[in-house]
Amino acid sequence: MKKYIPMANFLSNVIGENTEIIIHDLTNFQESIVHIINGHISNRKVGDGITDLILEYLKNESKDNNQYICNYNSKTVGDNVLYSSTFFIRDEKNEVVGAMCLNSDYSELEKSFSMISSFLPNFTKNTLLNQTTEVKENLSSDSQQLTLDKIDSVVDQFGVTPERMTISEKTKVIAELQRYGVFMLKGAVQEAASKLFMSEPSIYRYIKKIKRTETV
Repeated sequence: MKKYIPMANFLSNVIGENTEIIIHDLTNFQESIVHIINGHISNRKVGDGITDLILEYLKNESKDNNQYICNYNSKTVGDNVLYSSTFFIRDEKNEVVGAMCLNSDYSELEKSFSMISSFLPNFTKNTLLNQTTEVKENLSSDSQQLTLDKIDSVVDQFGVTPERMTISEKTKVIAELQRYGVFMLKGAVQEAASKLFMSEPSIYRYIKKIKRTETV
């Protein structure tokens, strides 16, 4: 990943301090961030972990020829919505081994637009970002917290607390977590077992069944 650091530094000097630039080394999900510029934007640092969007890409799309994902919204731990793009770094075998991510904070620009609108009643502005915009990536610094957040998010879709879920519902939760790539993270099976009131061997059995259907 070292050869991409000068490119990241160059982009930072061109784009400015309102954009965070990160390089991820995807050989270590728990400590994937190896270089970061303007880390104050998402409050992350070198040694922090992977995001849910990158994890899902690795699980479902990395075999395709998609080199990047552009112009989507991400959200910080503090619920600040950012404007983001990610370029995936591949090795000589075309395997995804890293990622360069740009996360821009346009909140001050939004405030300027609002001020202009207050002085010009007929001024029509195109909102760059707003809190109702679909968020595709959560910029968590902790892979364990990422696991817990994703489990909670999937469970919430069912409208039933885990202790009241049927085996069928729990199986669907596990299938969704597998689809998102959550079980690629260290400790994810243990966290899922705890949240779903299941044993770890049971989680592994369901994952094994799901993997068999994926290869069919």
